[in-house]
Amino acid sequence: MLRLPYRVAVSLLVMGALFLATLNFAQASEVTYRVVNVASNDVLNVRDRAGVSGSRIVGVLPPGTGGVVWTGQQGRSGDGGLWYRVIHPRIPAGGWVNARFLAEEASVAPPASAEPPGSLFKDHTAPNLDYKVVGVAANDVLNIRSGAGVAHGIIGMFPPDARHVRITGRINTLPSGAVWVEVRSATLPNGVGWVNGRFLDRM
Repeated sequence: MLRLPYRVAVSLLVMGALFLATLNFAQASEVTYRVVNVASNDVLNVRDRAGVSGSRIVGVLPPGTGGVVWTGQQGRSGDGGLWYRVIHPRIPAGGWVNARFLAEEASVAPPASAEPPGSLFKDHTAPNLDYKVVGVAANDVLNIRSGAGVAHGIIGMFPPDARHVRITGRINTLPSGAVWVEVRSATLPNGVGWVNGRFLDRM
């Protein structure tokens, strides 16, 4: 049996953990959350496991913090509370928070003067226009899914600087208010897929 030097083995474990964290981040990056229900003079504790009992604090998020990404993992604490494992630049390794302190950012109502969700894609000429990917970190990707919403499987991806993206003109507004858009790509199994419209803008 081949035995790796201790330092090499540790390095491989660390690299593996970072890879998994990056993968989880990419898969859940379509939806971001904001910290809510936390007093202005308090913080939301991020823990190493679901629940307060027996866990330790690995970071904190101030009230109102946005850009929090749910990895897709969830758990129940001893008292039945729902907990999410999340990632944020303040806690790049990830941690667990009580779900009641998170609200999907897409569900926040826009100002009255803002363009209504999906109006960008209601123009009948939209399928003839080019779009670009926006709002995606340089080390991340925009996942393309088989249907509207993160519950559907990933069938492809756009790089963060993708340009000349074409849409079909079909949109789907979820109950949360998030607007998903059907896009065209020759690399997709059936030539089409869905992305969150907040990550597209006209060129």
